[in-house]
Amino acid sequence: MKASDTMKAIKQWFKLSNYDVLQEITINDLSYEISRRVSLNRHDFGKEGHPCHERYLEEEAKILAGQPLLASSTEKTAPTTKKKNPLIDAQLHVRHMTVNDISRYEARLRDLKLLQRTSSSPDAPSSPVSKEEGTRRLTDIETFDSGHSLYLWLNIRLLTDDEVIEHLKRMLPQWRKKYDVGEPDIGSFRFGLSTVKKVINLRVIPMLDLLLWAKRNGAKISYEQLSRLLYPNDSEVIRGGAQIKDTDKPFADKVLTREFDRLFNLWLSKNDYMIDTKVAEAMKMNEKEEEDEKKVK
Repeated sequence: MKASDTMKAIKQWFKLSNYDVLQEITINDLSYEISRRVSLNRHDFGKEGHPCHERYLEEEAKILAGQPLLASSTEKTAPTTKKKNPLIDAQLHVRHMTVNDISRYEARLRDLKLLQRTSSSPDAPSSPVSKEEGTRRLTDIETFDSGHSLYLWLNIRLLTDDEVIEHLKRMLPQWRKKYDVGEPDIGSFRFGLSTVKKVINLRVIPMLDLLLWAKRNGAKISYEQLSRLLYPNDSEVIRGGAQIKDTDKPFADKVLTREFDRLFNLWLSKNDYMIDTKVAEAMKMNEKEEEDEKKVK
């Protein structure tokens, strides 16, 4: 596709002002919008049998129809007293044990010859094969679970939240050392309000939508073309193709990573009072922070 044809085709659906709505949604919704772009970017649209294929097609259609909000709304919702937990990964890996878990563990321990039936009856309860085996910690049985799980007894009735947190903070380094399970590296850059502001100011979401269109249509959008599309003549800010190549596009690539998503969710969890804050308000807060820092200097 020729450069002129590419620009003509893009302008049939792309309008930068459609993305002004991103400042009207909440910080939490912004994380969802980014997450949807991550999924669209990773999806192989050739796999029509994928369970989410139709959803991805619908989301792509919304983008092409000038509706960039894929997972959120500007409608004001009633406040809730229940705090949300944005740590999706933590919810998957820190959870209550279920009856299914216990049943599976019992079967596995019998396979490992650590548990045995107390009689020949199939309904007989299981018990350790010896007193010594009965005192072994599940975590110490290497072949029990390759997922490096820790099996803990936690009595929240007798311990305060601070006591639980402080105990875990002290013990986690020891457990990681003992079981040779290092802490996963989810990124070295600092995430904060300035990062949220950067996502908006560098026009990351519209850039990702443009790049998705190019990928789906076998087209190439040059950095200079991205500059003209993201920073049109009437724009108060102009960023050239070189800036987009050296700064903006690498940052957009970082936004698409799993690490960015985890850091965003971790920041939201630590600052859960920001979850329902509008993006525009958050950007003002960041500007005030920057002004205060300048005064201190």
